[in-house]
Amino acid sequence: AKEEQFHLQQQRQRSAIRLVEGREKPIDVLAKNLLLFGLTDKEREDRSRVRYQERYNALNEVANLEAELCEPHVFLHDLKLAEMEDLMCDINAFRMLEREVAEANARENPDSVSSHESNIVRRYWDNLHLVCENEIEIVKTADKGGNSTVVEDINKLFEDQSPEALNVMKDDIINKMRSASTNDSSNTHGVVDTDYWQIVLSQLNVHQAKEELSELHSQMLVQQLEKLEKRKDELSKVESNVENANHIDGQDSLKNTKTDDDTGNQSALSAARVPVGVAHDFGNLEESLGFSSEVALNVTNYLWQDKYRPRKPRYFNRVKTGYDWNKYNQTHYDHDNPPPKTVQGYKFNIFYPDLIDKTTSPQYFLEPADSNEFCILRFRSGPPYEDIAFKIINREWNRSRKRGFRCTFERGVLSLYFNFSSHWYRR
Repeated sequence: AKEEQFHLQQQRQRSAIRLVEGREKPIDVLAKNLLLFGLTDKEREDRSRVRYQERYNALNEVANLEAELCEPHVFLHDLKLAEMEDLMCDINAFRMLEREVAEANARENPDSVSSHESNIVRRYWDNLHLVCENEIEIVKTADKGGNSTVVEDINKLFEDQSPEALNVMKDDIINKMRSASTNDSSNTHGVVDTDYWQIVLSQLNVHQAKEELSELHSQMLVQQLEKLEKRKDELSKVESNVENANHIDGQDSLKNTKTDDDTGNQSALSAARVPVGVAHDFGNLEESLGFSSEVALNVTNYLWQDKYRPRKPRYFNRVKTGYDWNKYNQTHYDHDNPPPKTVQGYKFNIFYPDLIDKTTSPQYFLEPADSNEFCILRFRSGPPYEDIAFKIINREWNRSRKRGFRCTFERGVLSLYFNFSSHWYRR
């Protein structure tokens, strides 16, 4: 697999060089987020083990660039036919190399399971190939004077459909075409226009590819946000160390300690009350907050909907769970017999890349739910986005930045991170 890996590495390096030098091709723009976030754990480990490091490695320089905000399939809309045809060749080159590396690894390690990251990268290029092929066909049809109304009407069938509903639709179409092709006497579909349903099936595949590209793109943007947040934390630590170094006098240092806010003291007390032998972050887990937490809102008429078609914003949310080591749990539980896990906080990332009024930040509101144990967190922006809401645990938020609270709107992404306040056990 070394030869295949070498050729893939060279392909990535060429894209990285063009990106760093500011002369990128369309394929480099589409590969940019993968170069930033798409390396597998093994590839990162192999790169760190290399004793001889080149003086100039563009892949390392790419890490200083910011993620590409435009969704991959949307980026294709601005390309001309010749550019898309060249792009198709480049996409095929990446697809072939990624597949060859995966197959070579499978031959050398037949018992190993393909890594999740490499699967994501291959799916990314496969989906892009499908979408780019469809865009080329659309442009060629338009140049020949063809009518694209049928395709537009077909695509309306997929709007606002859940992934599950789309999969059911696909199975129905396949069964309908299969029964028609075999002249099944039990066929209940009547006369089937196979040419039409073939177009529907192909457009459904393209639609699902775009949906998956959007999901992968959202996850990469979240990683970019986390990288920026980590960079800010590192800078603030450096500034804090410089300030502390300027206060050599012990009395000044003591005064600074006394002026810490109550939340900082609460954080220290929280760390202190973890039982002996238990790590402070023992059991902490962040999981993706799935579609089940989204709340269906009543149909709303917006003042601007005559001018813009309302659509729901995309999101990538997480829920944080862990153990609450209060006095009661310290008394009754330990490392080997931990207490029940509780929800400790949430991270919401709502994407508004096409917001018409970019000077007004989206807002959030808390509303009552059907039970006092829960509440509704509603996000509202402006055209062309509808409101979106989620059902969360109804507990007091800790709004201190030291405890992870964050509410920002940057580069079209609203980020709301919060942890719940600690509850003290009293007899």
